[in-house]
Amino acid sequence: MIYKKPPKNGKFYIVAIDGRGGAGKTTLTEYIEKLLHSFSVLNGDEYFEPDDNTIAFGSFNEERFEKEVLSQLRGGKSEFNYHPYRWGNKEPMSNKKLRITEGIIIERSGSFAFNLEYDFKIWVETPAKLALQRGQERDEMPLEQGYRSWKEVWQPQEDAHFNKVKPLEIADIVIDGTKLFEEQIT
Repeated sequence: MIYKKPPKNGKFYIVAIDGRGGAGKTTLTEYIEKLLHSFSVLNGDEYFEPDDNTIAFGSFNEERFEKEVLSQLRGGKSEFNYHPYRWGNKEPMSNKKLRITEGIIIERSGSFAFNLEYDFKIWVETPAKLALQRGQERDEMPLEQGYRSWKEVWQPQEDAHFNKVKPLEIADIVIDGTKLFEEQIT
């Protein structure tokens, strides 16, 4: 489906995978990466860093993400360095080189709102209750703090994004996060 038209920037395709935290975006991205093996993948969670929020313990560093990634993509750069944050490492900031040949997949909650001219937008539709359960299962924080983080910080931010961007209306394809991706995409 993505190859029906040439890339909008004339150089490489830009694909967004968006959905709630815990929707299954990363699992879907891993599956699509096998189908589009010449595409680079950027997980927006690499810009989730510690901050002073005592409930959620961290947030996305939008300023760094804009400077290091989004502005480069808008400029049509197919090779650049970026600095993902690595939790629990002695030196948390790493230096990575991103090389885009055919295209890039940006996987992150809220990605539809980035000021990018996407060639293809994929929305992973997963009920909030299931996404919360999945998120709590993967998070490495005490259960009560994790629940508060999701209910008081992350899900309200996501709901504000959904109300503003209307992802179900602008997605090129909607994937059911409760079903096997292999059954929905070939």
